[in-house]
Amino acid sequence: MKRLLISLAVLLVITMFFTPVHAKTTLKMVTFLPKGNVNMTAWMAFVDAVNEKAKGELEIKYIGGPEAMPGFKQFEALRNGVVDMIFGCESYYGRQITGAAYSHLTRLDPVKERKNGYHNFRNELFKKHNVHYLGRAEFGVWFQIFTNKYAKNLGDLKGQKIRVSATYEPFVKRLGAVPVTMPGSDIYTALERGTIDGYAWAVLGNVQMGWVDVCKYILEPRIYQMNIEALINLKTWEKLPKHLQQLLTDCMIENENKYSTIMADIAEKEYTQMQKKGMEVIQFTSKESKDYVNLAYEAGWDEIIKQNPDLGPKLKTMLTP
Repeated sequence: MKRLLISLAVLLVITMFFTPVHAKTTLKMVTFLPKGNVNMTAWMAFVDAVNEKAKGELEIKYIGGPEAMPGFKQFEALRNGVVDMIFGCESYYGRQITGAAYSHLTRLDPVKERKNGYHNFRNELFKKHNVHYLGRAEFGVWFQIFTNKYAKNLGDLKGQKIRVSATYEPFVKRLGAVPVTMPGSDIYTALERGTIDGYAWAVLGNVQMGWVDVCKYILEPRIYQMNIEALINLKTWEKLPKHLQQLLTDCMIENENKYSTIMADIAEKEYTQMQKKGMEVIQFTSKESKDYVNLAYEAGWDEIIKQNPDLGPKLKTMLTP
């Protein structure tokens, strides 16, 4: 009996020292929008799902938003491994990847983008920059132009100073308006002081940012799709065990399927709320509305093809059904 107890004790010691223990992996993550912004809804749901299903083996740790690291610098920080993940806006870094930002021009939802091979294709583009493309944690949210100058037709938009990012710049130029590049954090003051006449932005976030208090009109034709993406440093990704890579992938696919509808519903509710707060919708004629939308996509793709004549046409074909 004594020998048996000694043997069991030795076995216990050996087990304690040689049984592999999975240390928790922490992924440092930043976002181009502040925590609590409505556009973060789908992304934070993804983060919560990963942290819960990883059961302590993996944690995505939120470091901060643009207050912690400027949005325009986050992609470079990701590429260099300063942070492990970002929830980023392609208009901030698209020119570094393909010469221009284009993902807002897609006419496909994330599920279809995976089925037709585009998702894998985009991931190969990112790999050249030491980045792994996880997917689109937000879809179903559109963009519009908002202005303080009434426009009864497209011609009335000429000369208006419109705040833009790379997403809308080609379109705003084609309208004959004057694009003014500035971060979203400066929009309120710029509208209040008359530095800009209007701005281009997603339908979400206008109420939360207070812009409804300093802007009068919404141009009704809806254009584009949300171009926010989930990215992870490639070296960080490759160091993860396969089952954790699969967990992140599965959670992203689940999020894309579930939250596209949820985000679209949230967007519709905010659109209604904006009008209740006093913003007036400007509706062009049926022909002008059609021309407006066609011009938005035409201007966008023309810019992509101009910047990258080899890749642009292929991207347009893949994303236009």
